[in-house]
Amino acid sequence: MALPFDLTEDAVYDLEEAVGYLAAENPPAALRLADELEQTFLFLAQWPSAGHRREDLIEEPELRFWSNTDYLIGYFGNRSPILIVCVLHGSRDATSILAPRLERL
Repeated sequence: MALPFDLTEDAVYDLEEAVGYLAAENPPAALRLADELEQTFLFLAQWPSAGHRREDLIEEPELRFWSNTDYLIGYFGNRSPILIVCVLHGSRDATSILAPRLERL
């Protein structure tokens, strides 16, 4: 059965980086983070309009955002399956990261 969400290569990298970083210090916490993020992706797939726009970050009318723990998830909810384009720690500069990613889509 196909998942109700897709991740871009960049989003996969973000996810692996976040979980890998945490796993080096606390493997059980890394597993919890991976599970929490997957549950969030499933929630967003079920409720794609749950997120909100962030015009302060980027002017892309169809891109929505959802915060989960310390991470900002950017996704296109107007696609089926939804497309997750970023899973960024809140301390990162989302504006400078998102612009080139969207150009590659």
